[in-house]
Order: sequence, then C-alpha cells, then structure tokens
Amino acid sequence: MYINRYLNPIIFYYYSWRMVLLSLFTGSAAILSYEYLEWQWVAIPWLPVSLVGTATAFFVGFKNNQSYDRSWEARTVWGAITNHSRSFGATIRAFVGTGVDPDVDAEIKVIIYRHIGWLYALKNAMAQRTAWEHKDKASERQRKALGTKLESFETEIVRYLSPEEVGWIKTKKNMSTQLLDRQSQHINQLRKRDLIDSYQHITLQRLIASLYDEQGKSERIKNTPFPRQYATTSIVFIFIFMTLLPFGLLTEFLKLGEKFMWLLIPFNLIVSWVFMFMEYTGDVSENPFEGLLNDVPVRTIVRNIEIDLKDMLGEENLPERCQPFSGAIF
Repeated sequence: MYINRYLNPIIFYYYSWRMVLLSLFTGSAAILSYEYLEWQWVAIPWLPVSLVGTATAFFVGFKNNQSYDRSWEARTVWGAITNHSRSFGATIRAFVGTGVDPDVDAEIKVIIYRHIGWLYALKNAMAQRTAWEHKDKASERQRKALGTKLESFETEIVRYLSPEEVGWIKTKKNMSTQLLDRQSQHINQLRKRDLIDSYQHITLQRLIASLYDEQGKSERIKNTPFPRQYATTSIVFIFIFMTLLPFGLLTEFLKLGEKFMWLLIPFNLIVSWVFMFMEYTGDVSENPFEGLLNDVPVRTIVRNIEIDLKDMLGEENLPERCQPFSGAIF
C-alpha cells in the first residue's frame, strides 16, 4: 500500500513509458501517412472516433470500480482478521485466567502462539502466485527488492509452533485451516478439564468460526480472478481507440491549417496516456494479494497483530513494526 501523499515520478515512468512510445508512434504514423505518402483518406471523421472513446471510457470506468471493490473488500477482510485476533487473544486469557498456574499460563501461550502461526500461514497462502497475476519486469524488480527484507515462511512459523507442530503442519495442504482446527480441538480439551465453562467454550468457538469466515473470504478473493472477459476486452478497446485517435485528431487539426498538423502528436500523447493510465490503474488493483505497490499490506498487518498478541502475554522482546519501503508498506 503506497502511503506517500503523491506518487513518485518513477512509478509513473514504470507504468507509462510503453504507452508514451505507442502514442508517439501512432501520432507520427498518422502525419507521415497524410503528409509524405499523400494518403488523404487516413484523415477519418472525428465522430466515430469519439463514440469509440466514450464507450471505452465507460467500460474502463466500470472495470476500475470493480477492481477497487475487490481491493477494498480485501482490506476490510484483513481489518476483521485484526479485530478477531485481538478479541481471541484477550478472550482466551480472560476466560482461562492468567498468573495463577504456570502450566495454564504456558498453555495460553501455546494457543496464542499457534494463532500467530495461523496468521503467517494465511499470509504465506496469500503470497503464492497464480496464473492470472502480474509477471511484468517492473513487478519482478519490486518483488526482488522487497524480498531481501523478508523472512521465509519456515523461519516465521518455527518461532511460534512446536517442532512437532511444524513437522505436522508441513504435511497439510491448507495449513491455516488445519491450525484453526487444532485450536478448536485444544479449546475443547480446556472445556473437558473444566478450565472453561460451556458458555466460554461456545464463545471461543464462535471466534474461531469468525476467523474461518474471514479466511474463506480472503481465499475467495485470492483464488478467483477478475473476470477475464472484462480485463481482456478493456485492453482491446483501448488499443482500438488509441489506434484510431490520431487519425481522427488529424481531421480536426487540419481545419486549423496544415502548419498546425504537428500539434496532433502532443495532444494524441496526452489523451492516449490518460486512457492507458486509467486501464493500468484498474489492472494493478484486480489482485490485492500480489504484494505489489498498491496491494493490501498483509505483511504489515500480520506484524502488527503479532506485536499486539505478544504484548498481551507481557513479553518484552517484541518485534519491530514494519517500516515503509520506497514509500509503501507491504
């Protein structure tokens, strides 16, 4: 998630240089065809071009709205995970009681640590690449630069799960689901030992059910691509519009006189850039768990929850909060 007030010009460069070159090419091609090849017929009427542009603008606007909805829903889901995690930690400590029996305190710590392990397991699942996510060079450079600051999943969970649980969880297909199931079984054992009553047992199970709900929502967004018919046709429409645009503008600038014909190139560049950047804005917002510049900062959210839960346990050696990297948190 980019957190600076304004986008860095370098970001505009990464996403714009291809479209700038394309618009310069189409604008120059229109002028050269008309002026030097004497193809007068390339100066097409502006009306059909404007109709294509209007339709494209509506279509791209719809795509951007839907992409933003996916991104915001993902952020809402992880906000709920934050709230449920804090509630779970506080509730288990309040119901079981702390500071009386060292063995019980150790058991509470195991449960809370397992929950942190669940957070890292879910984060790891969200970080897995899918076939429809971006693989352009700029994204790869960004991932590589950030990767030097990230710990491996094995390094993260080994701090919070016992050696037996680490070996067990690595055999599971969906690690986060199985960790929540183990939490549920552990709480059931607390009830059988009369460390919690029936009401407290039900309350804790409801919290686990809420965590399952949010995990499912996060997995749904991750594993369901933005409808490809919208993503693909949007690019096709913009390419058609950008191709027709300079030839339609040619007609308008010829009305001012042939000496003004060269103004077509900068105006074609500006209009093409606006449409293509609208397309890129929606495109990079489709998949909010790619770990890119504008995605949900899952790593930072998990670290903040980790700090809160360990602070509840009274631990002093707390991890540091994630710091912005190139104006963004990840």
